[in-house]
Amino acid sequence: MSMDEVKPLRLLLVEDNPGDARLLQEELKEVSSARFEVRHVTRMAEALAAVGEPGLDVVLLDLSLPDGHGLSNIERVVQAAPALPLVVLTGTDDEQLAMRAVHAGAQDYLVKGQVTGPLLVRALRYAIERKRAEEGLKREEAARETALFREQFLGILGHDLRNPLQAISGNAALLLRYGGLSEPQRKALNRISISSDRMARMISDILDFTRTRLGGGYTLQRTWMNVHEVLNQVVEELEVAHPQKRFELSVSGTGWGEWDADRVAQAASNLVGNAVQYSPEDSAVRVVARDEGDGVRVEVHNLGTPIPDERLQHIFDPFVRGRDGTRSGSRSGLGLGLYITNEIVKAHGGVLQVRSTETEGTCFWLKLPRHPPTAAKA
Repeated sequence: MSMDEVKPLRLLLVEDNPGDARLLQEELKEVSSARFEVRHVTRMAEALAAVGEPGLDVVLLDLSLPDGHGLSNIERVVQAAPALPLVVLTGTDDEQLAMRAVHAGAQDYLVKGQVTGPLLVRALRYAIERKRAEEGLKREEAARETALFREQFLGILGHDLRNPLQAISGNAALLLRYGGLSEPQRKALNRISISSDRMARMISDILDFTRTRLGGGYTLQRTWMNVHEVLNQVVEELEVAHPQKRFELSVSGTGWGEWDADRVAQAASNLVGNAVQYSPEDSAVRVVARDEGDGVRVEVHNLGTPIPDERLQHIFDPFVRGRDGTRSGSRSGLGLGLYITNEIVKAHGGVLQVRSTETEGTCFWLKLPRHPPTAAKA
């Protein structure tokens, strides 16, 4: 890239003395290796307004202005634009003042009358690079804090909440197995058991959501498995949970592929469970699986009120409501079921889509490639 093609650095010069301002701009022009686009203001009020605008690269600030003096000028600029590099100008060659200026937020310090073109350019470039390094360290620290928060959050959910919840669920199941309970007592224990299971599913959904948002997605445990077997198991479990509902399962082809069995089962259960929630009582939930190209296609279909167009385009976002003002996935859930399902499918290199009309009902379909990409195998 030629010198003429180098984008100039945008400098805000805050200097009330016309002679000093003109001299500084002339010094910059004398350095052929640098290109600066200078905006000159004479008052602190103008400077504070200018630093709030995008596009500036560095500020050259006089410490003595009509409406501001001394280190307070630095503090005001830093408060208005904390990420903007700042070099200060003063008429006093005072090392203590220079140190205080740096502590107040300046990246460098120049004395009027001692400034040459090369020195000025070097100070401005140094200020820019030093500020970039500072901001990089801040981002690294923020990332470390985020990682620590993630681990603490996952620890609370995974251990401190799930363990006592499992104790509640286990003891409720134990009491239900004993005789001698009155009917109201049995109903109360059954409600405790059902609510505990629902809370456990919510906690699992939040764990999955947190991992995908903060942890970089799912880590898959791929094995050679048959998706037909998974779908049979999912449908059988939902038939037990919803004896009044009719299910139709149709599979063809081999159904074999290299996938994470638990995650595929979770995705299928979310989709079929979602269809159960939104299908009319007198209709069937249809599940179809077939080989397609280099993978397997699974469709889950239900009749009923279609998903509105304005929700359809965001249906796989977290916490998005599904139909009839209820949340997607489960009327008593967090609205994370479809989001998590989509993330599972994407982790496998697949695709999840939906179509929903008044006449045909709603169909979610996914396609999973039979084998992971070469890079994922390595």
